[in-house]
Amino acid sequence: MTTNVRTFLREFAAFKAKARRGGTVRIRDKEGEFLFIASGSRHTLLGAARGKISFKEDLVRPTLKLGDWKPSL
Repeated sequence: MTTNVRTFLREFAAFKAKARRGGTVRIRDKEGEFLFIASGSRHTLLGAARGKISFKEDLVRPTLKLGDWKPSL
C-alpha cells in the first residue's frame, strides 16, 4: 500500500496493524519513499541476548579480587 505522510500520520493505528499482519506500507514525500514494516522482537532480555553472550568461566565465584573494583559516584 502506498500513502503520503499526512495520511500515514492520521491513520497510523491502521497502518501499524497492517504492518503487524505482514504488510508493507510505502510512504511518499517530496524527497523520496520510506518503507514501514513490522519487525519481530524478543520478549525477554535473555532471549534478545541469546547467541551474543558467551560465558568463559564459572561465574559462581567472584571474578575480581576484593579491592580491584571501586565504583565512582
